[in-house]
Amino acid sequence: MDDPVAPGLARADGPALEAHRQRVGVLAGELARRLRWNDARLEAVDRSVKSHHVCFPDPRLLSSLIEGVWGGAKGAPPAPATNESAEVGRLLELACLFVERWEYSHYEPVTFEQAVEELSWIAREGFFDESHIQALSNVPSASFSQIQEAACRLPVFPAVALRAMQLVADPMAGTAALEEIVSSDPVLAGEILKAANSPRYSPARPVRSIQQAALFIGMAECCKVIAAASIRPLFAMAPAEALWAHSLEIASVAENVARKARLEQPQEAYFAGLVHDIGRLAFFALPRPLSARYANLVQREVEATFAELLLCGFDHALAGGEIARQWLLPEDLVEAVARHHEPERARGPMASVLFLAEHWSGSQEDLPSLARLNAALDRLSLGPHDSF
Repeated sequence: MDDPVAPGLARADGPALEAHRQRVGVLAGELARRLRWNDARLEAVDRSVKSHHVCFPDPRLLSSLIEGVWGGAKGAPPAPATNESAEVGRLLELACLFVERWEYSHYEPVTFEQAVEELSWIAREGFFDESHIQALSNVPSASFSQIQEAACRLPVFPAVALRAMQLVADPMAGTAALEEIVSSDPVLAGEILKAANSPRYSPARPVRSIQQAALFIGMAECCKVIAAASIRPLFAMAPAEALWAHSLEIASVAENVARKARLEQPQEAYFAGLVHDIGRLAFFALPRPLSARYANLVQREVEATFAELLLCGFDHALAGGEIARQWLLPEDLVEAVARHHEPERARGPMASVLFLAEHWSGSQEDLPSLARLNAALDRLSLGPHDSF
């Protein structure tokens, strides 16, 4: 099956190749800085990246990789470097091979450590410098335990949002239960009344009570308002403002996808959309040097998942699943958050719903994948031309 980003960028179209160069450049720069190269050599790396166009047909065929990189017979290591430009070239090719392996990970999953180990075997044959491999292994500067600690510094998931989720799933729930939830929080009550009186619903007469609102816009809509209003403070930090807008968009699209797929509780997809990127909150909450590095990586026009891989060796989906577990969210929601970039590995359908919502929103957090798109569509019995 063809894919928009084929393994090794076999089809060297402009945007895909430029995105590949950008990833190689970001990683090569990270390696050069860890090797403490001076400004002149850093500039040499930057110039080399701009003209970089080496593409390989299949990262799993190591002999082909070696021949493609060095242009020599299989198993024949290159001559030792005689000048700085040769070392820059080797560094660039190491970065290229790592990026190629990451680009192929949709088809053959690999962890950061496994990719480094694969390249280490090539280095043992003399094709790369051991110091470059060591620099690569040291690229991630934040550990999983640090992400866990950062998650613990986040506000506790609001109990009222969880209660609203449960209320939506309860067909026997009445307006009394809704009034009980907001009875001690006038702000939430005000949000419901504000929504019910908004131009979206345009009531003939003002809605003045929670009971009237529930009857007019529905219990489910009231619960969605409660959940959004109570979860929003989690995104109060400045870097997360745009993330909250994205989460609201994904929540709306995800609910539409779930309705199109005829899931029993489509409103659950709305709640899943609100929290699907909570893993990124932990990256923002890391100690300042690490969060600043994360911001710098994201600003360099690479996918969020690739930036996070370089920062931690894993991405925000894995971090989000861990946060969701700490918050004691329902297991199906934990799985949806943790697998929304790899829905084929999820047991339930919600990860596919979130994947499709992100695909249609154009979020570009990860590499596009026609294979995963089709897998998600098949999981939900949807077609490629369904609109949301």
